[in-house]
Amino acid sequence: KNLDAAVAAYQKAIQLKLNYAYAYCNLGFALQEQKKLDAAVAAFQKALTLPDDTSVTPTTSHTVTYNSLGLVFQQQGKLKDAMKQFDKAEDLDPSFVYSGNNYREAERLLTEKENKLGSVEDDRQWLPKNDPAVPIKRSVVRITAKFFNSDRQGTEIGTGVIIQRKGDRTLILTNRHVIFDGNEQGKNIQVEFFSSPPSNRVRMRRDAKLFKMTSEEQLDLAVLEVIGKLPEDIQPLPISLSAIAPKMPIRIIGHSAQRGEDKSWSMESGQISYQNQRLEISQAALKPGYSGSPVIDSQNQLLGIVFAKKGEDRDLAYPMSEIQKQLSTWNIK
Repeated sequence: KNLDAAVAAYQKAIQLKLNYAYAYCNLGFALQEQKKLDAAVAAFQKALTLPDDTSVTPTTSHTVTYNSLGLVFQQQGKLKDAMKQFDKAEDLDPSFVYSGNNYREAERLLTEKENKLGSVEDDRQWLPKNDPAVPIKRSVVRITAKFFNSDRQGTEIGTGVIIQRKGDRTLILTNRHVIFDGNEQGKNIQVEFFSSPPSNRVRMRRDAKLFKMTSEEQLDLAVLEVIGKLPEDIQPLPISLSAIAPKMPIRIIGHSAQRGEDKSWSMESGQISYQNQRLEISQAALKPGYSGSPVIDSQNQLLGIVFAKKGEDRDLAYPMSEIQKQLSTWNIK
């Protein structure tokens, strides 16, 4: 009933202002929610014939519409068409991260479909032989979660680090905002493990569920749980016992969505200083996708976890001493 009312409201807005692209775009959203996909496509395509509205957030009306059209085509199984729309959205606004994230997800689905791929049980044959950072990268995961609202339009990407492995149960630490936007939890949460598969294969993934999450007033932390067998070399990252010194050299592993390049498991070098129970990071270029990234010392041990704060220009991290206090309240040791 709410969706019917929304459809009626958007149709009325269209009657009042025939050239209002966002009204057609919103109509498409509501029809998509009702699973009326062909009607949604028609609404989105109409929006694209109207002048682009650049006064809105988080991006222009045409960028949102191309991205939304791609998501509908993906629902219809038209993966190549979906990728074309995501590409057009990224052309219009390269800083709108969801079009790039969605493109890469559709590309993965297409690879699975064209090569009739099943679940990857063991990916060790795809590990690079000459990369000394492989053991660390295996402790770091790429997290994906699906959202669809005015702020998050498709696949959210973040980083997590393995903190516990017992039998078939693995716990992964990340930021709360990667999988929860303040109102809803992301759907279809998955974690992807590091490897370098050939172009006709995809990296190993596992379904994850939310195990623990802080409230809005606390540290921005969440713990995901993965149940099932994993290759033996995937292990928790050891926690550093080093005292944090001013301008201490560190490295950060995270995932950025740069167009045309797979920048997953990128390693950024920088420095940290300890200030007011937080770590301030300098000389490291962190991008969207680095939320939840591990900060590691020269011994490849875990010093802290990156977090993002609205309105904050600095790159910040929580030190493990503060994180461990929260983990202990959840009986995670």
